[in-house]
Amino acid sequence: MMNDEPIDIALGLPGPLPAGERVLWHGKPERAALLHYLFRWPLLVAYFALFALLPILATAQSGASVAQVLFSPVLLLPFAVPVAGLVMASAWALARTSVYVITDRRVILQVGVAFTRTVNIPLELIADVSARERPRGTDIALTLRSADKIAWLALWPHVRGFQFSHPVPMLRGLPIDSPAGAILVDAIMRTAPGVRHAPVRVEKAPVGIDAATERAPQHV
Repeated sequence: MMNDEPIDIALGLPGPLPAGERVLWHGKPERAALLHYLFRWPLLVAYFALFALLPILATAQSGASVAQVLFSPVLLLPFAVPVAGLVMASAWALARTSVYVITDRRVILQVGVAFTRTVNIPLELIADVSARERPRGTDIALTLRSADKIAWLALWPHVRGFQFSHPVPMLRGLPIDSPAGAILVDAIMRTAPGVRHAPVRVEKAPVGIDAATERAPQHV
């Protein structure tokens, strides 16, 4: 529950919002969604499970006892445990330090584990809003209109794939029932006169938006 301090301070933003600007929604990514989809936890588990079969097969073919066969994968623990721990810690740190904010003028990404950075995306710059709903969370992608794109590294991992030339910012791992997508679409339609709907491009996207004007994104 939010306390009585100003919303910008409570959310950890670098400075107060301009007069008249209102926060419409704010949230954080879910740790489980980041772990599952960003860090590919199921693939990592399958990878180690596959490698665990190798010592089992080798030990079994050598004529070892059942106990020796069963305990042969233990040799992988010095490698598997640190890797799994690092991945889990990374997902926890990202979920803890990332804040997404939607105002009536822009989308703010307050991100960064070691060094916090703030990415401001004016609503007029967003050409398309699309959401991908999955069992553990929802990703919202923001396709930009301007030729002045935000640097891919400034956004990672809050960016789609490896589209270096045309980075697509993302609000990652939101709860399934998050209203962020609908709120953002409504805010864009209210901000940009002459907005028209465009075909959606991502599975289960709420709506596509094509705005009429442009303004360059900023990040600090």
